[in-house]
Amino acid sequence: MKKFFSVFALLFCSNFLFAQTPTFCDDIALILYENCTGCHRPGNIAPFELITYTDAFNSGNLISDAVTNHRMPPWPPDPDFSRLAHERLLSQQDIQKINAWVSGGMPEGNTANLPSLPNFPIGSQIGIPDDVLQLPNYTVAVATDDFRCFVIPSGYIADQMMKAIEFIPGNLAIVHHTLIYWDTTGGCAQLDIQDPNPGYEGFGGVGVSAAELIGAWVPGSTPFVLPTGMGINIPANADIVVQYHYAPGSNGLSDNSVINFFYQSAGFIRPVFFNAPLNHVDPTVLQEWPLNIPANTVKTMHEQFSIPYDLSFIGVAPHMHLIGKTINAFGVTPTNDTIPFVSINDWDFHWQGLYQFRKIIKVPNGTMLYSVATYDNTLNNYNNPNNPPQLVNAGEGTLNEMMITFFEFTIYFPGDENIVIDNSPLVDISSGISELQDQNSGLLLFPNPTTNKLITEFTISENGNYSLIIKDVLGKTVKQLFPNRKMEIGNYRFQYSIGELPSGNYLVELNGNSNAASKLIIFK
Repeated sequence: MKKFFSVFALLFCSNFLFAQTPTFCDDIALILYENCTGCHRPGNIAPFELITYTDAFNSGNLISDAVTNHRMPPWPPDPDFSRLAHERLLSQQDIQKINAWVSGGMPEGNTANLPSLPNFPIGSQIGIPDDVLQLPNYTVAVATDDFRCFVIPSGYIADQMMKAIEFIPGNLAIVHHTLIYWDTTGGCAQLDIQDPNPGYEGFGGVGVSAAELIGAWVPGSTPFVLPTGMGINIPANADIVVQYHYAPGSNGLSDNSVINFFYQSAGFIRPVFFNAPLNHVDPTVLQEWPLNIPANTVKTMHEQFSIPYDLSFIGVAPHMHLIGKTINAFGVTPTNDTIPFVSINDWDFHWQGLYQFRKIIKVPNGTMLYSVATYDNTLNNYNNPNNPPQLVNAGEGTLNEMMITFFEFTIYFPGDENIVIDNSPLVDISSGISELQDQNSGLLLFPNPTTNKLITEFTISENGNYSLIIKDVLGKTVKQLFPNRKMEIGNYRFQYSIGELPSGNYLVELNGNSNAASKLIIFK
């Protein structure tokens, strides 16, 4: 009955909003041009084009499925956890409009109303660079994923402060994503010398722990431009190291990308740092140190780090490898205020990124940073590189794992929290319809954040014994909602009072038989 009511509500809402079936020319083309065509056009990474009515008609069902399940546009962060700068999100109204168009037969509409195709910029999106670094011409030699690192001397005889670092791929059809570092140790250059092929192989990073992350690029991303008076420092004589991911099927195709550097020319410039205080290497940070995930297990790990100074956080970048499933990062201030940074509910190594905040966030001295990550080392994880599953330990190799959260930050100055990085209107992602089940975790919690009442909804797919518990950020069980209860296949909804819990962040876990789900709640 619940499923019927949910479907009925969705259909009623769609029909109410769209008494007439949307058409491509009047309604759908603009959505595609603003959100999809940047990648779905000739010479770009997407596997098919979305320019003409015929393009959209032929892929209509694929489009509807991708936007309904939030696979496209690719934006891994959970917008219910935190809203970030330069989000690539469709509004719920646009998703409903696409679905109504597809279910209504995908009419073309009046071609006189077709909007003009956007003018996609060639070269820099942000102006004339102060310096251009040409990367080597490289021809992909394998048909599978190709991860290569290239080392180029910066040529800087003195430290140089950057306002922006812009990566421009030479071949948009094959470059899937890049990470940009500087290295002053010579270690990356040595790895390049040792590899007989152009550049050298590098999967999880560039192979040198001392190398500093300074930038990233994925299709559709916007260059990071720092506020006046802040800059990314590139030391004198540093090597610039770029780790590429070339998409499968790129063999025989060539790429010659460039990096544009824009100098920060203000008088006093505060250095902006990229660092990973939350990491699996430090045994005082990773609570389950050392990082390892036994075969055929799903394991949750916890990290924490106390901030020793007042800092201004500008961006965040979580990082795992192939068996990672979820990761989040948040802070709890000395006054017990929670700062949600980022949450990835369905980790995909191929769509990792560096995300900036909409406004600079003041993180006061004494704030405890936390991260919670879950790894699935079973055959249920289709990204698992091992069949059968094997013990996975920490490391930079393809078969290793990591649990790292980089932050982009500087020393706090009064007023930093008022600096706006992205003032574009927030996309309205609310549907107005209660979902029966979270498609990522199998567990729905609301309201979230909450102050007392917690409602849980989930689906049991196999008869058996189940437990629903609440854990703190260190993994300690603080409340058993129900322990070891015999349950049958079906949809369940329960309401609990959790007002006795202190303010903070908690993980709600559903365990038993074929179901294993977890989701973060913020309790104020």
